[in-house]
Amino acid sequence: MKTAIILAAGAGGKMWPYGVTKNKAVLPIANRPIIAWQLDALRANGIDQVIVVTGYRREQLAFALAGRDGITFVEQKGGLGTVPALLSAWPEVAEEQILVVYGDALITSEDLAALLERHRQSDCIAAALLQPLGKELPNDWLCAQVSDERVRYVLGHPRDNVSHRFCGAFIFDKCFQTFLRRNPGLMQSIQVGMMSPNEAHLEDSLQLAIEDQQEILAVEAQQVFYDLDKPWHILEANSGWLSYQSTQLTSDRLGKNAQISDGATVAGRVSLGENSEIGAGVIVEGNLWVGNNTKIVQGAIIEPNVSIGNDCIVRRYSQIEAGTSVGDRCVVGHCAEVSGVMMRLSYAYHYGEYWGVLGEANDLGAATVCGNLRFDDMQTAHRINGRREIPRSGANAAYLGDYVRTGVNAIIMPGVKVGPYSIIGAGTIVAEDVPERTLLYVKQEQVRKSWGPEKYGW
Repeated sequence: MKTAIILAAGAGGKMWPYGVTKNKAVLPIANRPIIAWQLDALRANGIDQVIVVTGYRREQLAFALAGRDGITFVEQKGGLGTVPALLSAWPEVAEEQILVVYGDALITSEDLAALLERHRQSDCIAAALLQPLGKELPNDWLCAQVSDERVRYVLGHPRDNVSHRFCGAFIFDKCFQTFLRRNPGLMQSIQVGMMSPNEAHLEDSLQLAIEDQQEILAVEAQQVFYDLDKPWHILEANSGWLSYQSTQLTSDRLGKNAQISDGATVAGRVSLGENSEIGAGVIVEGNLWVGNNTKIVQGAIIEPNVSIGNDCIVRRYSQIEAGTSVGDRCVVGHCAEVSGVMMRLSYAYHYGEYWGVLGEANDLGAATVCGNLRFDDMQTAHRINGRREIPRSGANAAYLGDYVRTGVNAIIMPGVKVGPYSIIGAGTIVAEDVPERTLLYVKQEQVRKSWGPEKYGW
């Protein structure tokens, strides 16, 4: 098997505010687009031809994969959902079997290898990578009941009676096209009282095959896996993927002209790019990945498992917390604290405190603060497409879309999301989500009186 299909055409409406400006497959995890990590995992398993099915923001996918060989782009046709996406690309494949991966799924090369090997050993017409539900709510996912390494039945966003969720990686024999073409165009495999959108899901075609007495191989993921569906999944995936990558960082890697000062305190392993510097007084508490031409100087504190991109400046006693990624061309200034994901070309000025996901080209004024602890010690409820949800993690983080600016002393309360192309004025307390393209500021009422020495008895 030398060819794979990546389905990356969706608009990602549940990923607001990031889906407004980005295809989910290019969201940065550990400072690389998801689709770039996918391509590496495919290449590690001998896949040299990749067909990317595009739709929403196709140009971003082309940009993210520029210079990579063996890539073909195909526009999705024939309606909504993963079935028309897959059928749009299938004519490009000459092989009898095909590996299919969802563009917003972060899967390790080891788990893809296990899926390929187990399918080679079986006589099933399809195979799926799945993960035990654990603490995940089944009604958040496309799920299955699994036993004896077989998918017994499929249910979309059910209440109960399932054991696993799909990981977005499949292998199909060419004869499986029959069940794709029989797909009714909206999910039939749901529980009574549930509702299905008008989208054709290929998991529903798996159920059609099962009802036709076909066996579907179930391969359980053994490594980390992340399905990026909602904003807080960016935080979960970034932290978890950095932890996974730390197992691969077994020795220091220093690029040409990279420097680590004798006056720096460094623990763990460091991958330091060309012309980058860790200066005197800097404290590195654990594994660290740094791109090219980046300066970490003047007493900055870097906690374990941090990734900092190219052409960055981290300086003057600032602090980058554990499991954080700082994108290319970012600046973290005097005594600023950053935790989570900071996308490229963002500036966090002095004395600020930021926890969450900061979109591309954010310009955060001095002393901008993201609150993360509520007085009632509870987790913030979010609205996703009108549905009330309380995330298992990241509920109280702040989520700022691309091209957001804040004035000095702005306060972003726990769980607030700010749409792209927005401005939060100086001294403004933001307690509710802010739509994209919004200017929000406080109109202050002032009192002006005369004053002078006569007020003191002169």
